[in-house]
Amino acid sequence: MPKTYKNNITGVILAGGRAKRMNGEDKGLLLVNDKHMIEYVVDTLRPQVSSILISANRNLEQYYQLTKYPILPDNFGYYSGPLAGIATALSTASTDYVLSVPCDAPLVSPELAERLYTGLIQGGGKISVAHDGEVIQPTFCLMKRSLLTDLLAFFKMDERSVRRFLQRHAAIQVDFSDLADSFLNINTTEELALYATNNR
Repeated sequence: MPKTYKNNITGVILAGGRAKRMNGEDKGLLLVNDKHMIEYVVDTLRPQVSSILISANRNLEQYYQLTKYPILPDNFGYYSGPLAGIATALSTASTDYVLSVPCDAPLVSPELAERLYTGLIQGGGKISVAHDGEVIQPTFCLMKRSLLTDLLAFFKMDERSVRRFLQRHAAIQVDFSDLADSFLNINTTEELALYATNNR
């Protein structure tokens, strides 16, 4: 596929959660072997998209100093989960597609955007989502920006689940079973320590 597809994709890194399982620590700013977690994600995502947005609700200045990308607090449901961050990105992006990835996935695949875009186009859908061979990975998804209106209607029904929004639009599941490790999420201090030890 021609690499020009990436010119029509904005990436959003989801760093707006409360990280309760990480004792409230801001996961994107945690250090892993002298590098902030979000920096791993930025480095891999940058070549795959035309621009990057950071969805964050605290430490905004620190995120900006680290990444130099626009920082977006949730406009639609403050701290209401990743779907609120995706909605804010859809309302801000100028491209036709928005690719979301969480900030706590330092092994995100360099093939993520291309595979999700190919699956979306071939399937003729509005959303594609990564499937690791066992389950879908809801926050690793590519979504048409035109879905914003329906997403806001979804919020008005008091819905906040990414998974249910994907189901609502029959999201196309794209096989990443050969790259299952790329969806590693670091959610606890124990997982952080283990990852740092194994990836020195």
